[in-house]
Amino acid sequence: MGLLTFTYVKTSIDEEICMDSLIVDLYHEYKKNNGGHICYLYNQEENYINNAVSFIMAGIKNGDFIFLLENDRNLLLIQEKLQKELNTDQLSNLLVMNNYDFYYAQGNFHPHIVVSEFLKTLEPHLDKKTPISTWGLVEWREDKEIYEKLTEYEQQVDKSIKEKGFISVCVYPAGKTPDSFRKALHNCHNIVINDEEVMHLS
Repeated sequence: MGLLTFTYVKTSIDEEICMDSLIVDLYHEYKKNNGGHICYLYNQEENYINNAVSFIMAGIKNGDFIFLLENDRNLLLIQEKLQKELNTDQLSNLLVMNNYDFYYAQGNFHPHIVVSEFLKTLEPHLDKKTPISTWGLVEWREDKEIYEKLTEYEQQVDKSIKEKGFISVCVYPAGKTPDSFRKALHNCHNIVINDEEVMHLS
């Protein structure tokens, strides 16, 4: 599907509807449909942290193994909230890694290597037939080719998600994500959400 051929339906988010409830509803909807790929463009940090916590809790309580890629600042906030809601056994189903350490393990962002490591990390749980959900905050260094690399990465991840039946949320800071790259993101996600609307893609 070309960059400009996507179709979509926008739905405004009522101010009375909590975003964390929306992310849980999306999780359960995709759980019924053997996985899904969600793009989340966020502006408000508090909403973002609450959404991450709600998604993780929904997955763990549903028996999923959760792979969380986050920066250290957000990890402290997320883990603090999770420790108040989940017991030690439940938290053992959460794998946490620093996003920069993961994405730049080879010094630069190499899409095929990142995807390979992504699948290798999850392989033991795939072998056990454990349902898997992932949440990854994507942050990047200055690189004139970074958006081409990120597009390739998202395309490869999307293929793996469809093959394996994951539920994956890829998160980008809205203020740092240019319109040209957003068009590419539309092409490899089932749905795009932000603080104001939901965009169902087909």
